[in-house]
Amino acid sequence: MVKYTLQYNRGDIMDTMIKAEGTSDTLNSTDRCDSCGSQAYVWTNGVSGDLLFCRHHFLKNEEKIRAWAFEIIDESYKANQK
Repeated sequence: MVKYTLQYNRGDIMDTMIKAEGTSDTLNSTDRCDSCGSQAYVWTNGVSGDLLFCRHHFLKNEEKIRAWAFEIIDESYKANQK
């Protein structure tokens, strides 16, 4: 699991990546993209709630999502696992 959090430091936003080892995965095969219904690999949490995205829609809208979300969990590595 790769977890991105935004830390606020004197008005500046600092993007921090934390790779959590030995933790259980947040998303599973029943979680679906809010845009298209495909399997979700990215969970985002913003001021108005949380959203799930497939890798395609996350990358397509990444700039807007990062501006909106204060927490992002990216488990897209699962797409290549068998």
